[in-house]
Amino acid sequence: MLTMNLVNDTTLTWEPSVGASTYEVVWRSTNAADWEYVQTVTSGTRATVQVSKDNVIFGVRAVDAAGHRSLPVVPEPER
Repeated sequence: MLTMNLVNDTTLTWEPSVGASTYEVVWRSTNAADWEYVQTVTSGTRATVQVSKDNVIFGVRAVDAAGHRSLPVVPEPER
């Protein structure tokens, strides 16, 4: 998660996963137990979500061609 700029959008980057055909960025309120929202990323390993990084918890998961999803990985801040 890129944190060097003070903007309301959140940009996430990740390493490619072997076998992944797409990725999903998921997020939830800090007090929610389950992922509430998802944005599919069909190409590349970078996504910008129009959600403030200060208000939610993000995760990124890989999805293979059959629709199997990995466990979400919570990103670390990058400066």
